[in-house]
Amino acid sequence: MGPGLSAMLADYRAAAATALAGARAQFDHLAERRSFTSEWRVSEDETGEALMLHARHARLAILGPPAEQRRATTPLSLAERVIFASGRPCLLVPDDWPGDRMGGRIVVGWNGGREATRAIADALPLLAAAESVHLVVVRDARVQALYGEEPGADMAAHLARHGIAVVLEQCRGDDAGALLLGRCDTLDADMLVMGAMGRPRTSEFLFGGATRTVLGRVDVPVLMSR
Repeated sequence: MGPGLSAMLADYRAAAATALAGARAQFDHLAERRSFTSEWRVSEDETGEALMLHARHARLAILGPPAEQRRATTPLSLAERVIFASGRPCLLVPDDWPGDRMGGRIVVGWNGGREATRAIADALPLLAAAESVHLVVVRDARVQALYGEEPGADMAAHLARHGIAVVLEQCRGDDAGALLLGRCDTLDADMLVMGAMGRPRTSEFLFGGATRTVLGRVDVPVLMSR
């Protein structure tokens, strides 16, 4: 209370300004080495449509891991809100991921759904430039009934028409999210591409099982679309 509160707020504002200046300097340093133009924006609001508009005006939203952004006062992290409300593909990058390791070996999760289709379409430029692409299908009764004895073969053929050589993996398991992350570990992949499953309930989203598993353990860059 009193002068102590004013001093605490002043220290906070000074620390925030220093951090913001440091981030701006890093941004300018990266942007000046590239061929594209750039624009620096600072958002004071991490909720609602104002924040989503920043992502909607871009080709890709790059975000940090959701688990480290969660707060007791909000049901969803910043990354999760952008994934489900921006309408843009989102790339989640672990904090300690090397900047020079991205998109060489890619694992793609495919279940025949709309979200997975959108994720693959959004990731096409990355898939075309990758050293290797593994299309992983978790064979369960639903996929088997919809796509016959060779689920994923049609999507592999579609990607081949774009010049993308695909290794099709038909796997069995009850937890698709854990299986995809396990394949990333085994293959030493540096990106996972998958659709984000979920449905709204009032002001929050209920996650599908695979999405919930992956969002809870983002230890490899993940490109998600919905």
